[in-house]
Amino acid sequence: MTFSTFEERIGYRFGAKDLLEEALRHGSAPGHEEGKRSYERLEFLGDAVLNLCVAQEMYRMLPLAGEGVLTKARASIINNRNLATVAERVGVPASLRIDPSVRRKGAGVTRKMAADAVEAVIGAIFLDGGHDAALRFVRSHFRLPDLMGALVDGFDAKSRLQEWCQGGRLPLPAYTLLSVDGPPHHRFFRVEVRVEGQPPSEGSGMSRKEAEMDAATKTISFLLAAGEESP
Repeated sequence: MTFSTFEERIGYRFGAKDLLEEALRHGSAPGHEEGKRSYERLEFLGDAVLNLCVAQEMYRMLPLAGEGVLTKARASIINNRNLATVAERVGVPASLRIDPSVRRKGAGVTRKMAADAVEAVIGAIFLDGGHDAALRFVRSHFRLPDLMGALVDGFDAKSRLQEWCQGGRLPLPAYTLLSVDGPPHHRFFRVEVRVEGQPPSEGSGMSRKEAEMDAATKTISFLLAAGEESP
C-alpha cells in the first residue's frame, strides 16, 4: 500500500512525510545504514498520546466513574488486541516496511508489530498536527462510543453510584427497604436510596437487589440530567 493510500485510510494528510515513513518502518527494514530510524521512538510517544486521548474521552463519556473504574476501563481499551484491530482496519500490515525476508518466511507482520506501529502512527500525527489531530484519529478509528457502551453495560448502577460517592468523598449510598408486598412466590419490593446532597430516589422490583438497582439507576439519571461529574 502506498503512503498516499494509507493517508486516505487513516483520514490524515502529513505535512512532514518523513514522520509517516518512520512510523511505518520496522526495525528489520533496510535503511539503518542511511540513518533511517524504526518506529520505536514514535511508538513510545504515541503510547503516551493514546493514553491521554482515551483518558480524555473516558472522563467526558463516563461522568460518574471514579479513578479506579476509569483506570481499569482504559486498560481494557488500550491493549494489543484492540490496537491490532485498528491496524487491520487502516491497513497497517500492508503498509509496514519490514525486511523482505521476513515476509518471504511467512511470519509477516505480527499482531504486536501492527499494534506498535499504530501507536507510532499516533505519535507521528501528534508531532505533525498536534493533539487535536491525534484525538480525531483516536475517536474515528478506535470507535470509543461502542467500547464505552460495553463498559457501561458491565458497570452496574449500584457500583456506578458508589464510585461517584467515593470520588466526591461522600458517605456511601444508603438503601432502605420501604415495603414488601405480595405472596411468597411473587414478592414486590420497594426501596429508597439516599445520597448526601441529593433528593432520595425510590425503586421497585421482584427482589430487593432489583429494587436497589432501579433506585440507583434513577439517582444516576438525575445526576446526569443535573450535569454532575465525578470530582
